[in-house]
Amino acid sequence: MMQHKFDDISKHVSLKGMLKLDRIAEEAAKVARWRESASLTTAECSSDSAWVIVQVAYGRELAVESAMMAAGVCACVVMRKGPERKRRYRILPAISMPVFNGLVFVYCSPSPEAVEGIRSFDGVKNILMSGGRPFRVDAETICDFKQKADNGHYDWKRIAPVFAKGQKVRVLSGPFSGFVMEIAAFAEAGEGDAVVTTELFGKPMAINISLADLEKV
Repeated sequence: MMQHKFDDISKHVSLKGMLKLDRIAEEAAKVARWRESASLTTAECSSDSAWVIVQVAYGRELAVESAMMAAGVCACVVMRKGPERKRRYRILPAISMPVFNGLVFVYCSPSPEAVEGIRSFDGVKNILMSGGRPFRVDAETICDFKQKADNGHYDWKRIAPVFAKGQKVRVLSGPFSGFVMEIAAFAEAGEGDAVVTTELFGKPMAINISLADLEKV
């Protein structure tokens, strides 16, 4: 029966086409192996596992998180309450938004295969690297970060100190706790976010951080 099926396919697909189908199948199998290396099942069997920081396309945070979770990869987007919205002279309730735009946190064994598995998802741009390996964040830091977010620590309306553009600031909590950065721009004075820039692991980077989570250096 299988021979008949092969004969039927071979009558309609050229040799070049069949070779292309083989390459597609091989690539799919390779991606499946990589994603298995990045999976929670693999992470739970490794003492080297930690949270890594994945850069994704702006606005794709939740879509990437959902795709990874569906594939068995432990991904997390930490959310907070955003700004109130105005429409036709009405104030609309604040909606949830990521604490960090463009970042997703993934718990995995940070092997080269796992890195390729994470990069294989649509919307993923890169993984923050340090010394040629993924920058790792311990579970305690991520748990504290999520708890602060749940408690409203990073909410848009939280009153914050006043800073000046170009000022050096230190991050107080979360995965970038202790990093010194420079304020490049504001959302609103006294509340919301600041866009901060820094040389992060040898590369220039700009990220948004809640003003309430910064202190003057």
